[in-house]
Amino acid sequence: MIQLEKVNYRYKDNEFLTIKDACLSIQKGELTVLTGRSGCGKSTVFRLINGLCPLFFEGEKSGNVYLDNKDISSLRICDISQITASVFQTPENQFFTEDVLSDLVYACENYEINRQEIKQRLEETVSMLSIDKIVDKKLSELSGGEKQKVAIAGALMLKTDILLLDEPSANLDYQSIILLAETLEKLKNSGYTILVIEHRLFYLEQLCDKLLVMEQGKISCIYEKSELSAMNNDRFHEIGLRGMHLFQSVVRDPPKEKLNKPLFEVKDITFRYKTGSDILNGISFSVFPGDKIALLGRNGCGKTTLAKLLCGLRKEQKGSISLNGEEVLPKSRSRTVSYVMQNVDFQLFGYSVYSDLLLGNEDVPDIENKIEKILSILHLADMKEQHPTTLSVGQKQRLVLAASYLQNKVLNVFDEPTSGLDYDSMQKVSDFIDAATGNSNASIIITHDYEFIVSVCNRVILLENGKIVKDFPLKDTEQLNFIFKENL
Repeated sequence: MIQLEKVNYRYKDNEFLTIKDACLSIQKGELTVLTGRSGCGKSTVFRLINGLCPLFFEGEKSGNVYLDNKDISSLRICDISQITASVFQTPENQFFTEDVLSDLVYACENYEINRQEIKQRLEETVSMLSIDKIVDKKLSELSGGEKQKVAIAGALMLKTDILLLDEPSANLDYQSIILLAETLEKLKNSGYTILVIEHRLFYLEQLCDKLLVMEQGKISCIYEKSELSAMNNDRFHEIGLRGMHLFQSVVRDPPKEKLNKPLFEVKDITFRYKTGSDILNGISFSVFPGDKIALLGRNGCGKTTLAKLLCGLRKEQKGSISLNGEEVLPKSRSRTVSYVMQNVDFQLFGYSVYSDLLLGNEDVPDIENKIEKILSILHLADMKEQHPTTLSVGQKQRLVLAASYLQNKVLNVFDEPTSGLDYDSMQKVSDFIDAATGNSNASIIITHDYEFIVSVCNRVILLENGKIVKDFPLKDTEQLNFIFKENL
């Protein structure tokens, strides 16, 4: 059981309440979904329930939080962790070792669970999440989606009564999300009390007992399960939420005729890490001015590796990359290619939002006005004096996108730019990428976000087993729907 009674929370050095008079009750065996626009306070609720606020995220709290009828203020953090397991929005935040296997057993060993019990839990968890192929790998070798699966597996290893998940579908391919739904159903049926903080709702319609909507720190709406099936996507979009019914969108901007001359040409690229087989094998494609390419593929297929090759962070073993017909060596690619990483925390360096955008752009003509304009477009103007670490994940995502735009590169590569974003924020990112991609540049977007793809992309490339198996203009959703259901 989880219960919040008139809870308020204000972070240290923040004059405004992040959580305002929050009340909720989740009974044993229930699965509740908490959603709302980015920055509305969902992750703070998550931290209040698992004890991270105020212990690790300092602030002032009033009201009461109960877990299994125990006041959380009377419990030590180690006691809380034996009642509830958490899956964080950024999976790296819960890793303690260098490889998958040792990380999965780490917490169990710390709680001195006997070896035979750990072995049994490991077998069950690996099977449940179908991660047998990555269990012997180093964490550094995993894709973002694979890391997400390991984070979920680590939480399940603890076999707690309560499970908290913050954006668990982020970075997962479609089939992995369906597997996640099946896993949550099994856990719910076995008696788990589950709270899922989520923007992508389509996989939870049949699972959730209640859908809670947060606005500006308050729980503003509560929908019972019976109400959800009667709500169409337009109703969800009206309140800034992702659609419940995934394949009902239409392509917003059908592709135009391509110019004859490509900007970038990738020819016969092959890449492998030192310890493994080929990740990419004979990759060839052209990028034309105005292209907004959705780069698709299952978790671990090589999408992020390809992105790192394009911007020069990795060097291919074979093949070449050319700009306007001239080969560009890895060390020079960063001059023409911008890259927004999956984990945007790695790309935040300033002491404020404004200074982060100014960094490296001091000599750009009229830079102050350009920064003000981009902050306004991405709805970050009111936050320009805030430290980047105080922003929500969605706000950080938009900040790094703004920094990428100011670099004015020929090719922009975005790795899961809408991960963890609500509908309104996703649309802002979509509009931004659309406006930032013109006749002299192009964008490649690594994504599993169906709504985002149909909103902005005009071309789709599908990777499978290190090869490009499909490359087509996105004129309608028929072929895209098939790929999601069969190939992702």
